[in-house]
Amino acid sequence: MISYELSYDRFQPGYSRIYHVAAKIKSAAGDGYGEGIPYPAYDALRTQFPDLTTAAMFQNYNSHVTVLNTNDVNSPSIKKFLEETSIFFSDPNFFSVFQYKWLAGSAQVLKNPNTAVITKKMAEKYFGNWQNAINRLLKLDNTATVQVSGILDDIPQNTDFPLGVIASYETMKNYPDTYGYTDSWGSITSSFQAFMLLPSNVSALSINKRLLAFSNEHYNADKKDIFKTYQFLQPLSDIHFNKQIGNFGDHITSRTTLWTLSLIGIFIMIMACINFINLSTAQAVGRSKEVGIKKVLGRTQGQLFRQLMGETFIIVLTAVVLALLIASICLPFIKNIASIQEKLRLVNASTILFISLVTVTITLLAGAYPSLVLSGFRPVLALKNKITSANIGGISL
Repeated sequence: MISYELSYDRFQPGYSRIYHVAAKIKSAAGDGYGEGIPYPAYDALRTQFPDLTTAAMFQNYNSHVTVLNTNDVNSPSIKKFLEETSIFFSDPNFFSVFQYKWLAGSAQVLKNPNTAVITKKMAEKYFGNWQNAINRLLKLDNTATVQVSGILDDIPQNTDFPLGVIASYETMKNYPDTYGYTDSWGSITSSFQAFMLLPSNVSALSINKRLLAFSNEHYNADKKDIFKTYQFLQPLSDIHFNKQIGNFGDHITSRTTLWTLSLIGIFIMIMACINFINLSTAQAVGRSKEVGIKKVLGRTQGQLFRQLMGETFIIVLTAVVLALLIASICLPFIKNIASIQEKLRLVNASTILFISLVTVTITLLAGAYPSLVLSGFRPVLALKNKITSANIGGISL
């Protein structure tokens, strides 16, 4: 779960250079944060930051989608759906900031009003297969009729951009009563958000200085206003974890929670290692004669050490296999608790690497001390039962 939550939107090629244009709102009551921008701010950002790629999206929650029977806008519908989060409005710029695989069409179709692109999953949901979706008609919210002009491959679910249907920005502007579009700078909604792709040689700090001047020009010109708004860049890597600033996704995860879970797991493994060491050293008395006889028969300390480390490795490996079996049983329940919709794979390249490192590390931590103690027994004392638990000691909790 921790690995999955940390993977959000990392599949984007420009992951480290994509930023959300967020806002800090200062008032006498204290500071607050906002994720949205006024509608006219989008055009202003593109005009005043021509050296950057700027995009914006509007998300329409609980949108009604009607699949029209033919290419006649007046034809009866064959299917109706209520989409909670997957309906967006944007323009081609969004696909210059965020990269997705196209199965048909291109982002340029979103320059025109009454057009839309949909994902393969939505195309199959509405039309049976994605090939049948091209040039078909959808009616959004019983108002806007859009023609499907492009198909995106399915979007990974570890994203805060749950794209399904992306209608053109011009379409939204044509229906202000339905979607709330206005040219007023005083109207801000969290559903309309802007994003920037910075060139590799441009720092976020330099853009934040320019955004400060932008904010003072457009938001804070009236010095009597009790609210002062300042735009700033929020890294894409922060969007999934910042509880002060919302996102388009269905949940936000606290980094503190993830690190706490990680530390709990580490402490459990450390305590298990200490318990194993103490149990092994306590049982060492019973194996003292075995070690003494093997040394008399010619075994060296190094050979005994390797044998005992091998035994520890087998025990650790058995524990790992049992842990994987238990985890596979518990995984569906963890998904429900964590609100993860995607099918999680317990075994993949990253988990195999992690399990291998944990197996080797715990074998060394838990096995080294008992193996040194046992292999270091003097044969004479071992055969005469002169070795006691008091001689061996252990690890103090």
